[in-house]
Amino acid sequence: MKIRLYDPHDLEEIVQLWYKTWYETFPNIQHPQPYSAWKSRFRDDLAVKGEIWVAEVESHIVGFVVVIKEEQYLALR
Repeated sequence: MKIRLYDPHDLEEIVQLWYKTWYETFPNIQHPQPYSAWKSRFRDDLAVKGEIWVAEVESHIVGFVVVIKEEQYLALR
């Protein structure tokens, strides 16, 4: 496993993982926001405010962490 800093080229793969994980965790709940809103939130909010670390196995993203220091907020996937 390789741990590295987020690169903007990771956006699509990370958002797909985040979205898929949410739906696998809550299979009976329909999230009110579409995929495009998840992508916008990650790109325009989390990636701007936070420090993001990515976990890779064989060049595939398998996890990530977003640390937003100002808000003392931590999101793990």
